Amino acid sequence: MTDQEVTQEQFEKLLDDVSYLGDEAEALQYVIDRVPHSEDPPKGLSIYWTLKLIDHAQVNYYRPIIEQIFAENRLLDLSDFEKYKDTFEQGNDDKEKDIQKLLRKIIKHRAALLNVVKKIPLIDWERGVKNRSGRIITLHDFVQEMIREERKHLKEIADLILVYQNEKMMQKEINAKAEKRNTN
Repeated sequence: MTDQEVTQEQFEKLLDDVSYLGDEAEALQYVIDRVPHSEDPPKGLSIYWTLKLIDHAQVNYYRPIIEQIFAENRLLDLSDFEKYKDTFEQGNDDKEKDIQKLLRKIIKHRAALLNVVKKIPLIDWERGVKNRSGRIITLHDFVQEMIREERKHLKEIADLILVYQNEKMMQKEINAKAEKRNTN
């Protein structure tokens, strides 16, 4: 245990924050097909691969660590675990890149993680974890880090969607002006 106390209010906010990714994935299902989600931008990952990275992080890094912290009665050192970005492989195994299937998978995985989080008693959110810099943080802080990382990735996706939508609108304007010139 750490000296930091986690309140019921903080826990409820954490539950809301953890469920956010599932809500965001559901919302993306309605707009994602209108943008080139498999197209790699000049810097960074495509929308598809960013979503794969988020899912990889929650399934292969955050959830197993959360479960291990809760299950074991010892201080876990995050340096003993590879960073999720280091274990993520962007391969050609997803030739079809079914974005809707991926979003459904993220929603399912987030629901499972949310169930794990809900089962952890309030007092256990104060359990300590040694972060990579050697500082002891709470399990609550660790999950907050997960949420910050996910929101950063979701912002990258939102920025790409905005760029694609703006490009589409500019192209429509160019086409309209060209058509107008051709009719004159």
